[in-house]
Amino acid sequence: MFVDLLLKPVSGLGPNARFFLAAFAMRFGGEGAVLLTVKELARRLMISSRLVTEVVPELARDEAFLVVKDVSVGRGRPTRSYEIAPALQEVERSRPESIASLTHGPLIRHLLSCPDIQESDSIVEVAVGESEQAVGYKQLPARKKSNRLSVSNRLLLAVLMCHADDLGVVRRVGMPMLKQLTGLDEAKLKPRLRRLVHLGFIRSSVAGVTSSIFAEVKVSTTYFLNLNHPQLRLEEDCCASIVLHEYGVGRRETVSAAAPAVALRFFQALREPVFDVLYLKLARYVSHLLSHHWDELRLPERSWEIALLKNMISADFNRPQGDFATGLAIGEADWLEIIDHFHWFVVERAAKIKSRLGVMVLGDLNGSRMEVIPSPDKGGGSRITTLLLRRSPVPTASCLVIRDMQSGSCEPFNGEAGLTADERYQYGLQAHPKSG
Repeated sequence: MFVDLLLKPVSGLGPNARFFLAAFAMRFGGEGAVLLTVKELARRLMISSRLVTEVVPELARDEAFLVVKDVSVGRGRPTRSYEIAPALQEVERSRPESIASLTHGPLIRHLLSCPDIQESDSIVEVAVGESEQAVGYKQLPARKKSNRLSVSNRLLLAVLMCHADDLGVVRRVGMPMLKQLTGLDEAKLKPRLRRLVHLGFIRSSVAGVTSSIFAEVKVSTTYFLNLNHPQLRLEEDCCASIVLHEYGVGRRETVSAAAPAVALRFFQALREPVFDVLYLKLARYVSHLLSHHWDELRLPERSWEIALLKNMISADFNRPQGDFATGLAIGEADWLEIIDHFHWFVVERAAKIKSRLGVMVLGDLNGSRMEVIPSPDKGGGSRITTLLLRRSPVPTASCLVIRDMQSGSCEPFNGEAGLTADERYQYGLQAHPKSG
C-alpha cells in the first residue's frame, strides 16, 4: 500500500505530508489504529516531532487521509490514535493488485525509514573572511546544516525508484507527473533533481523535448538512477557496469558516418536537445540488440537485418507528410532511407560492442540484460561507452573498465566505489549537474 501511495496523485498535499503518509502506511498499514504520543510516533517513523506536528493536522482534515483521535490514558502527555482513513483503505483494497512494481522495494523502504542517508559531500556554511575583533560584539558561530538527505529529496528519489526498471532507468515520468506525486512545484523540483545528480543518486539524465519528429511529440526526461550508491546500504552492487574507453569521434560524427545525403540533412536540421533524445533512442535500440539478440550479432553487419528492429524504430518516429517536412529538409520519400540508416547504425554499433566484449571479458554475456547510458562527448579522439548489466560476467568484479586507447587492457573493480569521483565522471557513471 505504501508504494501505491507514492504513485497516487493527490492535490493539495505537500512533500512532507506525502512522505509521512507513505512512511506511516509502510510501518503501520495493516495494524489498524495505533496509540502513540507525538514523540513516540516520530521515533517509530524515524522523523522529527516537528514534522509530525506540522503534517498531521493537514492529513487529518476531514479524515481524508488520516483518522486521529485523542485517547485518555491518565496522567502525562496526551496520547492519540492514528489510522489510515477508511476511505483510503477501501480504495487500496478495491485494486486487484498493486499498481506499483516492487522491483526496488528494499531501496524504497530504506529511503522511507532511514533518516541517516548522508549527502556525499559536506554542506557547511562558513563565515567569509576574518572576524573583526570589535569591542562589545561577538562573532556569531557559523550555522552548520544537516548533512542528511532531506525528507523532500528522499521522497523525490523514492518516487523515481517506483518508476525505475531493474537497471534504474526511469522513462515517461515528466515534470507534471513529478509535481503531482511529490507536491513540489517546478521551481523547487529542478534544483532538487540537480542536487540528486550532484550527490550521485541520479547518474545522469536526458532532458525531454517537444518535437514533431517523435511519435509521442512530447518526450519526457529520462533518468538513470544509481542503484549502487553507497548510501542505499546494499551489501553488494545492485547491477554491474562495463566501461569501454575507445578511439572515436563525437556523437554527431559517429551517427553521421557513412550516412546518405538525406540522413545528413536530417541530422543537420536537428537542434541539440532533439538530437540528444534521438541519440538516447538509438542507445536504447543498441541495448535491445545486446540484451535479446546477442547470438545474432556478428560482423560483417550489413549481411543481415532484424525486421523487428526496423518496426521498433519506425514506431518511435513520425513519418514526414508531403515533399518536405517543416524544418527537416527531407520529404516523405526519404523517410525509409533514414530508418534504414538508423537500423544499420544500431546493428553495427551493437556488433562492435559485442566483438570488443568478447575479446576482453571472460564470461558469457548471452541473455544478460544490458543498458547503454549515452555518455557525453569527450574530445581528444576518445569515446566512452557505458553499459549497465543485470549481472557481472566476472564473479569477483561488478565494475570493469576496458581501455583501448593504447595496447588495450581490462581493469576489474569490486564495485563502483573503487573508482574515484573523477573516474566516475570520466567513464559516464556519473554526470555533472546541468545548470538552469
